[in-house]
Amino acid sequence: MAVRRCKQCDASVAADEQFCPNCGAFLDPLSHEGHGNIISVSSSGFETFQLREPPEEPRRRPDRGSTNAQNSIQCPSCGAANPPTNRHCEECGARLSQAPLPTAPRPAVQATAGVRAALAISGLLFGVVIVALLFNFIGGDGTTTTTTVASTSTTAPPVQENAPIPVISESCSVEPISSFVCANLTSDTEDSYQINWEDLQAEEGTLTIRLTFDQPMVVQQIQWRNLTDPVRFQQNYRPRGLVITADVQVVDFAHELEDVEGEQVFPYAAVGANWIQFEITSAWVATLTEGNVFRDLAIEEITVIGRPQTAPADTTSTTSTTAP
Repeated sequence: MAVRRCKQCDASVAADEQFCPNCGAFLDPLSHEGHGNIISVSSSGFETFQLREPPEEPRRRPDRGSTNAQNSIQCPSCGAANPPTNRHCEECGARLSQAPLPTAPRPAVQATAGVRAALAISGLLFGVVIVALLFNFIGGDGTTTTTTVASTSTTAPPVQENAPIPVISESCSVEPISSFVCANLTSDTEDSYQINWEDLQAEEGTLTIRLTFDQPMVVQQIQWRNLTDPVRFQQNYRPRGLVITADVQVVDFAHELEDVEGEQVFPYAAVGANWIQFEITSAWVATLTEGNVFRDLAIEEITVIGRPQTAPADTTSTTSTTAP
Protein backbone atom coordinates (compact mmCIF):
# COMPACT_ATOMS: atom_id res chain seq x y z
CA MET A 1 0.00 0.00 0.00
CA ALA A 2 1.34 3.48 -0.91
CA VAL A 3 1.96 5.93 1.92
CA ARG A 4 2.78 9.60 2.17
CA ARG A 5 3.99 12.09 4.80
CA CYS A 6 1.79 14.55 6.70
CA LYS A 7 2.99 18.12 6.16
CA GLN A 8 1.76 19.09 9.65
CA CYS A 9 3.32 16.45 11.92
CA ASP A 10 5.43 14.32 9.42
CA ALA A 11 3.49 11.17 10.31
CA SER A 12 3.07 8.31 7.81
CA VAL A 13 -0.39 8.34 6.28
CA ALA A 14 -2.02 5.89 3.90
CA ALA A 15 -2.39 7.27 0.37
CA ASP A 16 -6.19 6.95 0.39
CA GLU A 17 -6.65 8.93 3.62
CA GLN A 18 -7.83 12.56 3.52
CA PHE A 19 -6.97 13.43 7.14
CA CYS A 20 -3.89 12.70 9.23
CA PRO A 21 -4.76 10.21 12.00
CA ASN A 22 -2.14 11.82 14.26
CA CYS A 23 -2.95 15.60 14.05
CA GLY A 24 -6.16 15.72 11.99
CA ALA A 25 -4.65 17.89 9.19
CA PHE A 26 -6.36 17.76 5.75
CA LEU A 27 -4.38 15.83 3.06
CA ASP A 28 -5.06 16.73 -0.55
CA PRO A 29 -5.60 13.42 -2.37
CA LEU A 30 -4.67 15.02 -5.74
CA SER A 31 -1.22 16.13 -4.55
CA HIS A 32 1.69 13.69 -5.12
CA GLU A 33 4.08 15.54 -2.81
CA GLY A 34 5.41 13.25 -0.14
CA HIS A 35 4.53 10.03 -2.00
CA GLY A 36 7.28 7.43 -1.69
CA ASN A 37 6.37 5.61 -4.91
CA ILE A 38 5.47 7.15 -8.30
CA ILE A 39 3.65 5.29 -11.07
CA SER A 40 3.83 6.82 -14.57
CA VAL A 41 2.68 5.75 -18.06
CA SER A 42 5.24 5.47 -20.84
CA SER A 43 4.76 6.30 -24.54
CA SER A 44 4.37 2.63 -25.33
CA GLY A 45 1.29 2.42 -23.18
CA PHE A 46 2.84 0.43 -20.35
CA GLU A 47 2.96 1.69 -16.80
CA THR A 48 6.45 2.37 -15.44
CA PHE A 49 7.02 1.92 -11.72
CA GLN A 50 9.91 3.73 -10.07
CA LEU A 51 10.98 3.02 -6.52
CA ARG A 52 12.85 6.03 -5.11
CA GLU A 53 13.24 4.72 -1.59
CA PRO A 54 12.44 1.54 0.26
CA PRO A 55 8.77 1.39 1.15
CA GLU A 56 8.00 2.10 4.73
CA GLU A 57 6.04 -0.44 6.61
CA PRO A 58 2.61 1.17 6.97
CA ARG A 59 0.95 1.20 10.31
CA ARG A 60 -1.64 -1.48 10.63
CA ARG A 61 -5.10 -0.04 10.93
CA PRO A 62 -7.94 -1.96 12.46
CA ASP A 63 -10.51 -3.32 10.09
CA ARG A 64 -13.49 -0.98 10.03
CA GLY A 65 -15.76 -3.87 9.61
CA SER A 66 -14.29 -5.83 12.52
CA THR A 67 -16.53 -6.65 15.41
CA ASN A 68 -13.70 -6.04 17.94
CA ALA A 69 -15.07 -2.65 19.19
CA GLN A 70 -12.97 -2.72 22.36
CA ASN A 71 -9.72 -1.96 20.44
CA SER A 72 -11.13 0.95 18.33
CA ILE A 73 -12.37 4.49 19.05
CA GLN A 74 -15.60 5.60 17.46
CA CYS A 75 -15.59 9.16 16.05
CA PRO A 76 -18.17 11.34 17.86
CA SER A 77 -18.73 13.31 14.63
CA CYS A 78 -19.12 10.75 11.82
CA GLY A 79 -19.15 7.43 13.76
CA ALA A 80 -16.18 5.91 11.96
CA ALA A 81 -13.93 3.41 13.84
CA ASN A 82 -10.37 4.59 14.51
CA PRO A 83 -7.29 2.98 16.11
CA PRO A 84 -6.90 3.77 19.81
CA THR A 85 -3.63 5.63 19.07
CA ASN A 86 -5.35 8.16 16.79
CA ARG A 87 -6.05 11.67 18.13
CA HIS A 88 -8.19 12.68 15.12
CA CYS A 89 -10.63 10.76 12.95
CA GLU A 90 -9.18 9.34 9.69
CA GLU A 91 -12.47 10.00 7.86
CA CYS A 92 -13.52 13.55 8.91
CA GLY A 93 -10.52 14.86 10.94
CA ALA A 94 -12.63 15.53 14.07
CA ARG A 95 -10.89 15.40 17.44
CA LEU A 96 -11.55 12.02 19.06
CA SER A 97 -10.84 12.93 22.69
CA GLN A 98 -13.46 15.32 24.15
CA ALA A 99 -11.49 16.04 27.31
CA PRO A 100 -10.73 19.75 27.88
CA LEU A 101 -7.45 20.93 26.43
CA PRO A 102 -4.75 21.90 28.92
CA THR A 103 -4.45 25.60 29.56
CA ALA A 104 -1.40 27.57 30.51
CA PRO A 105 -1.21 28.76 34.12
CA ARG A 106 -2.29 32.33 34.76
CA PRO A 107 0.74 34.62 34.95
CA ALA A 108 1.43 36.18 38.29
CA VAL A 109 0.46 39.84 38.59
CA GLN A 110 3.53 41.97 38.85
CA ALA A 111 3.55 45.50 40.18
CA THR A 112 4.75 48.16 37.78
CA ALA A 113 7.45 50.66 38.60
CA GLY A 114 4.86 53.39 39.20
CA VAL A 115 2.95 51.25 41.71
CA ARG A 116 6.15 50.38 43.57
CA ALA A 117 7.11 54.06 43.71
CA ALA A 118 3.69 55.04 45.07
CA LEU A 119 3.89 52.36 47.76
CA ALA A 120 7.37 53.55 48.75
CA ILE A 121 6.25 57.19 49.03
CA SER A 122 3.18 56.20 51.08
CA GLY A 123 5.33 54.22 53.48
CA LEU A 124 7.78 57.13 53.85
CA LEU A 125 4.99 59.61 54.61
CA PHE A 126 3.47 57.24 57.15
CA GLY A 127 6.84 56.94 58.88
CA VAL A 128 7.27 60.74 59.00
CA VAL A 129 3.84 61.15 60.60
CA ILE A 130 4.60 58.54 63.25
CA VAL A 131 7.96 60.19 64.09
CA ALA A 132 6.31 63.62 64.36
CA LEU A 133 3.63 62.30 66.73
CA LEU A 134 6.24 60.61 68.93
CA PHE A 135 8.37 63.76 69.03
CA ASN A 136 5.38 65.90 69.98
CA PHE A 137 4.36 63.45 72.70
CA ILE A 138 7.88 63.06 74.20
CA GLY A 139 9.27 66.59 73.77
CA GLY A 140 6.13 68.58 74.61
CA ASP A 141 6.28 71.35 77.26
CA GLY A 142 3.31 70.01 79.21
CA THR A 143 0.93 72.88 78.36
CA THR A 144 -2.72 72.13 77.86
CA THR A 145 -4.27 72.88 74.51
CA THR A 146 -7.84 74.05 74.59
CA THR A 147 -10.03 73.33 71.63
CA THR A 148 -13.33 75.10 71.29
CA VAL A 149 -15.97 73.40 69.21
CA ALA A 150 -19.10 75.33 68.43
CA SER A 151 -22.17 73.33 67.59
CA THR A 152 -25.43 74.72 66.41
CA SER A 153 -28.73 72.97 66.87
CA THR A 154 -31.90 74.04 65.18
CA THR A 155 -35.30 73.38 66.67
CA ALA A 156 -38.10 73.19 64.15
CA PRO A 157 -41.00 75.49 64.98
CA PRO A 158 -44.18 73.81 66.13
CA VAL A 159 -46.91 73.45 63.54
CA GLN A 160 -49.56 76.08 64.19
CA GLU A 161 -53.25 75.32 63.99
CA ASN A 162 -55.51 77.22 61.63
CA ALA A 163 -57.14 80.25 63.24
CA PRO A 164 -58.61 83.65 62.27
CA ILE A 165 -55.86 85.68 60.56
CA PRO A 166 -55.29 89.16 62.04
CA VAL A 167 -56.09 91.98 59.61
CA ILE A 168 -54.04 95.18 59.87
CA SER A 169 -56.11 97.21 57.39
CA GLU A 170 -59.37 97.10 55.44
CA SER A 171 -60.19 99.03 52.28
CA CYS A 172 -63.49 99.21 50.35
CA SER A 173 -63.97 100.71 46.88
CA VAL A 174 -67.41 102.23 47.72
CA GLU A 175 -68.09 104.78 50.45
CA PRO A 176 -70.25 103.46 53.30
CA ILE A 177 -73.62 104.73 54.46
CA SER A 178 -73.43 106.73 57.71
CA SER A 179 -71.52 104.80 60.40
CA PHE A 180 -71.62 101.44 58.53
CA VAL A 181 -67.92 101.72 57.70
CA CYS A 182 -65.55 99.23 56.07
CA ALA A 183 -63.72 98.57 59.37
CA ASN A 184 -66.89 96.97 60.77
CA LEU A 185 -66.13 93.93 58.59
CA THR A 186 -63.29 92.87 60.97
CA SER A 187 -64.37 94.52 64.24
CA ASP A 188 -65.84 91.33 65.81
CA THR A 189 -69.00 93.28 66.64
CA GLU A 190 -72.55 93.28 65.26
CA ASP A 191 -71.90 96.53 63.38
CA SER A 192 -72.22 96.05 59.62
CA TYR A 193 -70.85 97.60 56.45
CA GLN A 194 -73.55 98.96 54.11
CA ILE A 195 -73.60 100.76 50.75
CA ASN A 196 -76.32 101.92 48.32
CA TRP A 197 -76.43 98.92 45.98
CA GLU A 198 -79.13 100.26 43.62
CA ASP A 199 -77.12 103.39 42.82
CA LEU A 200 -73.98 101.28 42.28
CA GLN A 201 -75.88 98.99 39.88
CA ALA A 202 -77.23 101.98 37.99
CA GLU A 203 -73.66 103.16 37.45
CA GLU A 204 -72.66 99.59 36.40
CA GLY A 205 -70.07 99.51 39.16
CA THR A 206 -68.83 96.75 41.46
CA LEU A 207 -67.83 96.63 45.12
CA THR A 208 -64.25 95.57 46.03
CA ILE A 209 -63.10 94.75 49.58
CA ARG A 210 -59.40 94.15 50.40
CA LEU A 211 -58.08 92.73 53.70
CA THR A 212 -54.31 93.10 54.39
CA PHE A 213 -52.30 90.85 56.77
CA ASP A 214 -49.17 91.59 58.83
CA GLN A 215 -47.14 88.73 57.23
CA PRO A 216 -47.45 86.06 54.49
CA MET A 217 -50.24 83.68 55.36
CA VAL A 218 -51.45 80.24 54.33
CA VAL A 219 -55.17 80.74 53.75
CA GLN A 220 -57.46 77.72 54.15
CA GLN A 221 -61.06 78.98 54.22
CA ILE A 222 -63.38 82.00 54.39
CA GLN A 223 -66.08 82.67 57.00
CA TRP A 224 -68.69 85.04 55.57
CA ARG A 225 -71.44 86.45 57.85
CA ASN A 226 -74.59 88.18 56.69
CA LEU A 227 -77.00 90.04 58.99
CA THR A 228 -78.26 87.74 61.74
CA ASP A 229 -81.60 89.47 62.32
CA PRO A 230 -84.10 87.75 59.95
CA VAL A 231 -86.18 90.89 59.33
CA ARG A 232 -83.23 93.18 58.54
CA PHE A 233 -81.67 90.38 56.50
CA GLN A 234 -84.70 90.27 54.16
CA GLN A 235 -85.11 94.07 53.96
CA ASN A 236 -81.54 94.60 52.57
CA TYR A 237 -79.64 93.36 49.53
CA ARG A 238 -77.32 90.42 50.31
CA PRO A 239 -74.04 89.58 48.46
CA ARG A 240 -74.39 86.72 46.01
CA GLY A 241 -71.59 86.46 43.39
CA LEU A 242 -67.94 86.71 44.56
CA VAL A 243 -64.61 86.82 42.73
CA ILE A 244 -61.69 86.25 45.16
CA THR A 245 -58.05 87.08 44.41
CA ALA A 246 -54.77 87.26 46.37
CA ASP A 247 -51.32 88.71 45.64
CA VAL A 248 -49.91 85.19 45.09
CA GLN A 249 -52.88 83.87 43.11
CA VAL A 250 -52.64 83.28 39.36
CA VAL A 251 -56.29 82.50 38.57
CA ASP A 252 -59.29 84.24 40.15
CA PHE A 253 -61.62 82.14 42.30
CA ALA A 254 -65.39 82.52 41.72
CA HIS A 255 -67.94 81.58 44.40
CA GLU A 256 -71.69 82.08 44.94
CA LEU A 257 -72.88 82.80 48.48
CA GLU A 258 -76.04 81.23 49.85
CA ASP A 259 -79.04 83.43 50.62
CA VAL A 260 -79.11 82.67 54.36
CA GLU A 261 -78.73 84.85 57.43
CA GLY A 262 -75.78 84.44 59.71
CA GLU A 263 -72.49 82.66 58.99
CA GLN A 264 -71.50 80.42 56.07
CA VAL A 265 -68.06 78.84 55.49
CA PHE A 266 -66.42 77.84 52.20
CA PRO A 267 -62.87 76.68 51.33
CA TYR A 268 -60.28 78.90 49.69
CA ALA A 269 -56.55 78.15 49.38
CA ALA A 270 -53.61 80.55 49.01
CA VAL A 271 -49.99 80.12 50.16
CA GLY A 272 -47.88 83.14 51.17
CA ALA A 273 -50.73 85.65 50.73
CA ASN A 274 -50.14 89.19 52.06
CA TRP A 275 -53.66 90.32 51.22
CA ILE A 276 -56.94 88.91 49.92
CA GLN A 277 -59.56 90.75 47.90
CA PHE A 278 -63.32 90.16 47.40
CA GLU A 279 -65.21 91.59 44.42
CA ILE A 280 -69.02 91.46 44.76
CA THR A 281 -70.50 91.10 41.28
CA SER A 282 -74.16 90.36 42.10
CA ALA A 283 -76.61 90.38 45.05
CA TRP A 284 -79.77 88.74 46.28
CA VAL A 285 -82.74 91.15 45.87
CA ALA A 286 -84.17 92.91 48.96
CA THR A 287 -87.77 91.95 49.79
CA LEU A 288 -90.59 93.86 51.47
CA THR A 289 -90.69 92.71 55.10
CA GLU A 290 -92.91 94.20 57.85
CA GLY A 291 -93.71 97.08 55.55
CA ASN A 292 -90.10 98.07 54.85
CA VAL A 293 -87.58 97.44 52.06
CA PHE A 294 -84.15 99.12 51.66
CA ARG A 295 -81.84 99.93 48.78
CA ASP A 296 -78.77 99.01 50.80
CA LEU A 297 -76.43 96.01 50.56
CA ALA A 298 -75.33 94.87 54.04
CA ILE A 299 -72.40 92.67 55.18
CA GLU A 300 -71.82 92.00 58.86
CA GLU A 301 -68.35 90.37 58.97
CA ILE A 302 -65.61 88.64 56.91
CA THR A 303 -63.10 86.31 58.62
CA VAL A 304 -60.12 84.66 56.87
CA ILE A 305 -58.93 81.35 58.39
CA GLY A 306 -55.32 80.15 58.10
CA ARG A 307 -51.85 80.35 59.66
CA PRO A 308 -48.49 82.08 59.10
CA GLN A 309 -46.45 80.64 56.26
CA THR A 310 -43.18 80.44 58.24
CA ALA A 311 -42.07 80.75 61.85
CA PRO A 312 -38.57 81.55 63.23
CA ALA A 313 -36.51 78.56 64.38
CA ASP A 314 -34.72 78.37 67.74
CA THR A 315 -30.93 78.27 67.38
CA THR A 316 -28.57 77.36 70.24
CA SER A 317 -24.76 77.13 70.40
CA THR A 318 -22.60 74.99 72.68
CA THR A 319 -18.85 75.17 73.44
CA SER A 320 -16.65 72.26 74.58
CA THR A 321 -13.02 72.29 75.80
CA THR A 322 -10.67 69.33 75.42
CA ALA A 323 -7.06 68.75 76.52
CA PRO A 324 -4.55 66.31 74.98
